Amino acid sequence: MLELPEIETLRRETEREVGGRKLKAITVLEDRLAAGISAADLDQVDGAKVSAIKRRRGNLVWNLDNGNRLLLDVSRGIALRRAKGDEPTAMEFTFTQGGPLRVLAGIGDPKLDLLTVAELDAKWPPTGAIDLAEQAVSWVVFARAFVGNGGPLRSLLTSPSMVESIGALYADEILWQAGLRPDRRADKLGSQELRRLYRAVAEVLHDALKAGGTTTSANGFTDLGGKAGGYQDSLEVWGRDGLPCRRCRGTVGVEKFEGKPTFRCADCQV
Repeated sequence: MLELPEIETLRRETEREVGGRKLKAITVLEDRLAAGISAADLDQVDGAKVSAIKRRRGNLVWNLDNGNRLLLDVSRGIALRRAKGDEPTAMEFTFTQGGPLRVLAGIGDPKLDLLTVAELDAKWPPTGAIDLAEQAVSWVVFARAFVGNGGPLRSLLTSPSMVESIGALYADEILWQAGLRPDRRADKLGSQELRRLYRAVAEVLHDALKAGGTTTSANGFTDLGGKAGGYQDSLEVWGRDGLPCRRCRGTVGVEKFEGKPTFRCADCQV
């Protein structure tokens, strides 16, 4: 699963690469990638300019100047390439000027969709989630949202209605950074603990974005040039079970929380 730093890295690079360019054609070589789109639908993009690329949950949303929205779901993994190569290709975007953008075959489970603005909002309605890559929020706004929802911290961090596109990896790293257990309830935290949580969310996401995301064997993430992310070298708990905690020298463990594995240090996350 790709999370916010990886998805935002792809969004920024894709917008730099194709923003302002006119689409010539979309060639789908694996039908499963665009199961809901007909050939006639794809013809609608011919000559449409990509005016901007946004995010909506796990989708890269290409705003086209003909009023349509081209959605590329990257949340379950994708390999996008900006240059020609020998790798098997599952889908290719060509433009009236410049080189193509390719989706490589056999990596992740990307999906393509073509919607109107109204259809986009109906299918993927805005959640109002905190999105620190899009807009900064004060710690007071952050704390009110968490306290108002209550519930265990890890559940809130991974809820799509609370924080945008955070999954297991970054939730575990954030909670370690804040020194908090995953089962602590947000409405039971003191003000200093809420401040620590807020800082941890902001710092972990900022550092991961700066590093170009996290690449693991599970997500296989790479940027448009095929380069892996760099934040995996800074992970403190995720995937480090059995190793010493770098903060307290306790042992990082993995346990089930709400039926899913979570990594933490039992000695310094309280």
